[in-house]
Amino acid sequence: MLRAAAAEVATKHARLATSALHGVLAVNKPPGISSAGLLDYLKRNIGLDSSCFPFSEHFAREQKLRAPGTKLKRPHSMSQLRVGHGGTLDVEASGVLLIGINRGCKHLDKFLKGGKTYLANNCLGVTTDSRDAEGHILNLSNTKHVTHEMLDGVLPRFVGSIQQTPPVFSAIKMGGKRLYEYARKGQSAPEEIKARTVLVDQITVTHFENPGHETSGRRVALPRGVS
Repeated sequence: MLRAAAAEVATKHARLATSALHGVLAVNKPPGISSAGLLDYLKRNIGLDSSCFPFSEHFAREQKLRAPGTKLKRPHSMSQLRVGHGGTLDVEASGVLLIGINRGCKHLDKFLKGGKTYLANNCLGVTTDSRDAEGHILNLSNTKHVTHEMLDGVLPRFVGSIQQTPPVFSAIKMGGKRLYEYARKGQSAPEEIKARTVLVDQITVTHFENPGHETSGRRVALPRGVS
């Protein structure tokens, strides 16, 4: 009982100390957890030491939250810490996620104005309902005829100012809900998803293999001022 009381007192002191924390952190988000899930973990644990909740357990809980048909919700956090993130990374993407703490949240917009670079691995000939590797496969095509030179000839179409329609599996809000909430329930979006202007500086094929189901690596660079 004394240990529990001491731990509670220590936690309260840590919470008070976090109210004086202000700034921006660069966190390397691992694949398999959403940006919101990582933010939730940081909000609950920044300022704690021995009472910090193990990230492995939080990661496992986030996996259950994302399971189709689940009715689980994140437990309410008692933390008064204000946290926010600049930009969003896909669940299966890894990379730098900027986290603002308390007054640091006001500075996140400054970082969103910079250019971004993405490195992606692709499997040609596979179509999924979510347009990424997480979705259900809808179609498989024979791509043995595809060559590196053919890719180099096609990619310029996607450079510059282009129109891109977001997939239904996206975090865009429509009708008070995220689009992926409709998609996970097998529902259509309440209205037409409009195309958006995307500005891409360059796309470079870093490697190419064609052993049946081809894989290629693409480096995509977005210019400054594009979020």
